[in-house]
Amino acid sequence: MAWVLFLDLDAFFAAVELLQRPALRNEPVIVAVGHPGGRGVVSTATYAARRSGVSSGMSLRRALSLCPQAVVLPARHHLYAAYSEKVRQILHARFGKVEALSIDEACAELPEGTDPEMVAREVQERVAADLGLSCTIAVATNKLVAKVACDQVKPHGRIVIPQGTEQAFLAPLPVEKLPGVGPRTQGHLLELGVRTIGELAAQPKERLTGTLGKHGAYLWEAAHGIDTSPVQPEWEPKSIGRETTFERDLADFAIFRKHLDRFSREVAEELRAERFLAKTITVKLRYGNFETLVRQVTLPIATADPKEIADFALRLLRSTWQRGRPLRLIGLAAHGFVRAWPKRDAGSAALWEG
Repeated sequence: MAWVLFLDLDAFFAAVELLQRPALRNEPVIVAVGHPGGRGVVSTATYAARRSGVSSGMSLRRALSLCPQAVVLPARHHLYAAYSEKVRQILHARFGKVEALSIDEACAELPEGTDPEMVAREVQERVAADLGLSCTIAVATNKLVAKVACDQVKPHGRIVIPQGTEQAFLAPLPVEKLPGVGPRTQGHLLELGVRTIGELAAQPKERLTGTLGKHGAYLWEAAHGIDTSPVQPEWEPKSIGRETTFERDLADFAIFRKHLDRFSREVAEELRAERFLAKTITVKLRYGNFETLVRQVTLPIATADPKEIADFALRLLRSTWQRGRPLRLIGLAAHGFVRAWPKRDAGSAALWEG
């Protein structure tokens, strides 16, 4: 029988920042994009801040009204990407099939005959010992059930869902705990009298497909604990980017250039961590009236050089921005990836660092 291990890094961005600033370990900390007095948004927060009601995606102004004593730190995505890669290396060192689902989530297929409880404990302890990070781990017979189980025991929990108990485990949970059930779908299900996953499983499949189409068929299977999607090794991102929303609309080219230079350095660092070169550079501009322009250039030679990325980004800025017209947001992204060297290869790492 195949087991799937699902790993979720706890309050990941904040945890990495606390590694850099151990004096803040007992303080409520918010990692945010933007300025507290303007359009800042919470990326993540420590559990000390979450106990005050702070949550990801919340405006920074609202978060500080709930937790005024919180320490606010600017998000540093290049740093989080480097730690995320280290976590994946730990998984790759032990398992043949590893899938990176996001910067703070990954899953792995366990070898046949594995003791899932022992492996979950060992991986959790290894991440803590090697990287100083807390993670939550769930093991189940498929990715969907492992994901839902992981969410139930955060932070720093471990759980194994035995084969044959998947539907019973899911049944009492609110239906919105299933991946793919957002507010709109939840509203449709409420109209059917469905509030729990067990109530969803009890619905005739034809009724769900009649109301929700193919998504209804997926939900029926998910409610029964059925998921046939395999662990997909070597997941690769389609783009790497950064953007910022200013606390007030700006029309200062020097400030725009400063941000693009920083974005270029961070994107280049993440490209190098992933062993990628980028063939396409995109610049995104949003004016005060929310008019958004996205312009891109295809490079003659793929690159991960921060200066080259910045040079092309500035050319796009000069050709796109209407001088004197204030911007609300500016962003940069790299696309069209080319694998420079095989990932996680010691020799290729030396070439990058040399």
